[in-house]
Amino acid sequence: MGQLQRFDIADCMCLRELIFTEEIKVEEEERKDVICFPQLNSLRIGNLPNLIFFCSGNYNIEFPLLKELEIEGCPRLKAFISQTSNQSGMQALFNEKVVVPSLETMTIFQLSNVKMIFQNDLPSDSFQNLRKLSVSGCESLKILFPASIVKHLLQLEDLSIIKCGVEEIVSEGEGVEEQPMRFEFPKVSSLVVEDLKQLKCPYKGQHTILWPMLKTLRTNCSALLMIMALEDVRLMQERKGNGEAAMLIEEIIPNLEQLRLRDLVGDVDQFPPNLFPHIKVLKGHHGGSPFIFFFLRRFYNLKSLEFDSFDFEHVVPCKGDVGTPSPIKNLQLTSSKNLKHIWKKDSELGHILSNLRTLTIKNCDDLINLGASSVSFQNLTTLEVSCCKMMTNLVTPLVFEKMVQLITMRVSDCTKITEIVANEGDYHQTIVVRNLKCLQLSNLESLTSFCPGSYTFNFLCLEEVVVEGCPKLKIFSEGVLNTPQLQQVKLNSFVKKGCWAGDLNTTLQLLNIKKVGCHGLGALTISDTFPELIEIWKKCPRAVLKLTYLGKIKFYKCSSLKCIFTSSMLLSLKLLWRIEVKECNTMEQVIREDEEEATVHEFTFPKLSSVEIEACSNLTNFYLGSRALEFPNLSDIAIAGCPKMTAFSSLISRKSDKVVGEQGVEDNTTTLFCNK
Repeated sequence: MGQLQRFDIADCMCLRELIFTEEIKVEEEERKDVICFPQLNSLRIGNLPNLIFFCSGNYNIEFPLLKELEIEGCPRLKAFISQTSNQSGMQALFNEKVVVPSLETMTIFQLSNVKMIFQNDLPSDSFQNLRKLSVSGCESLKILFPASIVKHLLQLEDLSIIKCGVEEIVSEGEGVEEQPMRFEFPKVSSLVVEDLKQLKCPYKGQHTILWPMLKTLRTNCSALLMIMALEDVRLMQERKGNGEAAMLIEEIIPNLEQLRLRDLVGDVDQFPPNLFPHIKVLKGHHGGSPFIFFFLRRFYNLKSLEFDSFDFEHVVPCKGDVGTPSPIKNLQLTSSKNLKHIWKKDSELGHILSNLRTLTIKNCDDLINLGASSVSFQNLTTLEVSCCKMMTNLVTPLVFEKMVQLITMRVSDCTKITEIVANEGDYHQTIVVRNLKCLQLSNLESLTSFCPGSYTFNFLCLEEVVVEGCPKLKIFSEGVLNTPQLQQVKLNSFVKKGCWAGDLNTTLQLLNIKKVGCHGLGALTISDTFPELIEIWKKCPRAVLKLTYLGKIKFYKCSSLKCIFTSSMLLSLKLLWRIEVKECNTMEQVIREDEEEATVHEFTFPKLSSVEIEACSNLTNFYLGSRALEFPNLSDIAIAGCPKMTAFSSLISRKSDKVVGEQGVEDNTTTLFCNK
């Protein structure tokens, strides 16, 4: 296997070892105690329930170029190489017989029989290039690092420990308990310490652990107290005051910018003031501490705040001199409970809304609307709301008008919402929306209108509207609607071209064609039964034709139409193969040439094969125009009950508007078909 570069082995249920040393044969000049994989750079071992060792016997295994190592789902694995236990009685996954000097990424998952990963006193070059270490689901693991190896992890950047039985991050070495120890992870920028229920301390003896480059930390409150030595900070506050305590925090985590905390419950006063002066992003996951907003006021440079699965039922508002809220720019609320309004009187969330640029709300089932303050969202530029089951409307007209910086609004998957802007009967003034450019409404099954009131809306910059999965939405607004920059409405955000019928209200009515007029792909029925569709057809027929690739079109009892198509519209009917016209008593022609249309030699119906016309009492011609019309595939024509029909196709002279013959002389014959 001297040329092997990648080795993946998985789902071998009976495998106990990967290398059977009894069968190894070596030449005289080779080292008999070494197994080498000289070119291997990736090794993955997965779901081997009976694997005990990678190799047994008195061998050294060398992986000089190995960069990626992943071991998962091996519950019986004890060690990479079989070995005798150390003084503590625990075997380590890696001992001095495994050589991986180039290893950069190591992932260990669900090794329930492993108690130690690294043996004490490993050679200094064993894991010198390790950059990312992820350990999770190892219930028997007691210690992550021996003290002797920490000083060699100079390249480690990403460290993750999740759901393990770890009691100590760094184990206590011989004799070191008599003097304070100082550990440093000089390049670690991301640290996850989560769901370690057995964690007692980072290190048993007196110590300081420094994280000079740490920028992102994910943990829970109890682990945070230990990792950041906050108990030492508290004692220092009592002995020497806040100044030196702040200096200690600054030394331990000087560059921390993002903090995600799980299980925010109970008294958060255990965290000292001036806790994280550089934190910009705080994510609270689970919990429901009544004093959460007291805690937030200790983050002076906070820019983004996220609450995930947080219970707001017993939150206590801040009173007295407890500091000024941070000027938070981004707020995200996900799966929050007992939150009915984002803003209300004396609401702590209300205090931070005035500086918000981005507000994202997801799966907040108790939320009814954003609230009624007219000044809360004055700096908001992006608003996204999704999956809020109890929401019936989003904002009041006054609040919406005061969102003067709003550029993007997206609302989706709120099953009960019937309107975006609520109807307040005593509010009649014009609502000017100055900066909104993008509006997306998706999967709102109860939405009937953007606003049901008779307000005048001026959307000065609106240029993109997406309406998808809103079956009851037939009109945008009852009042006057001005959208000077809008030229289309899209059916989803992935398409480049949308539909347009002259104005937003008419276009939304047009989008209902699929519900009332379309019977399968490419078929359209227009009838007095659907008066809204008739009006759209009369106003902007080309928009209807662009909405679907028409193969079949039927006009039935259309009492107000004198003509169906103009000759220029035929360019949009290249796939049309059947036309039906029945009981349209006012119709005079099916196709009529407009005087304004540019002169071309001829028009063609390339696919039309069937025409059926029945009971149209005023119909005189199928086509009336000055140019020839070709039907290369027309094979079936059925005409009945059309007493005034004199010719299937008639040519007219534009000078006199009279029917003429081939030589331009007035033709009063009654031939139904001619060579035109």
